[in-house]
Amino acid sequence: MSSAAKGTMAAQVAMNTTLAAPTGGLGVLLLRFAMYRKYDIGGMCNGILAGLVSITAGCGNVEGGSAVLIGLIGAILYQLSSSLLKLIKIDDPIDASSVHGACGAWGVLAAAFFDWGTGVDYYNGWNGWSCGQNDAGDGCRKGAFGEALAANIVEVIMVLLWSGGMSALVFVPLRVAGLLRCNEETQVQGMDSAKHSPLKAYSLEHA
Repeated sequence: MSSAAKGTMAAQVAMNTTLAAPTGGLGVLLLRFAMYRKYDIGGMCNGILAGLVSITAGCGNVEGGSAVLIGLIGAILYQLSSSLLKLIKIDDPIDASSVHGACGAWGVLAAAFFDWGTGVDYYNGWNGWSCGQNDAGDGCRKGAFGEALAANIVEVIMVLLWSGGMSALVFVPLRVAGLLRCNEETQVQGMDSAKHSPLKAYSLEHA
């Protein structure tokens, strides 16, 4: 590291990431146990990812306690998103959109909400240990928190429009052409066994 400040920032980033990930995993594990009375290890693994995604944007400008809370809220939002997709019958077998979409959007907003700038008027953001400077460069920029929050909200909206729009260009024509889903017989059998994997991947007899 070129300076002590960068070294301590790297340590802070590592600590925040380490705190948010298990919080997300344990959060989903406990939520699903409360809902289904079963320990869902796959869900816990996705919860770990949910915690990691949630803390990514703000890993360098939030405190350790905030990182735990961000990971926990990420776990709750992940579970809510996952349950909603099932309720409205959208097929996402590995919950990728819940992990990266819902928790990604939350993480961007959390980077503003939990920024460690003094009070609610200042904002550190990518400045590390220092606040964002005013135009004269002789003090903290007032009103920076509101500006940062607004910018992050716009960012989430634009990413949603861009990714949704680009995806629609591919998926809508496929749906219209009847090529978006496989036939019912293959769905009942399962894509793994029908298309993707040799038998030896699933049976010791064929190994």
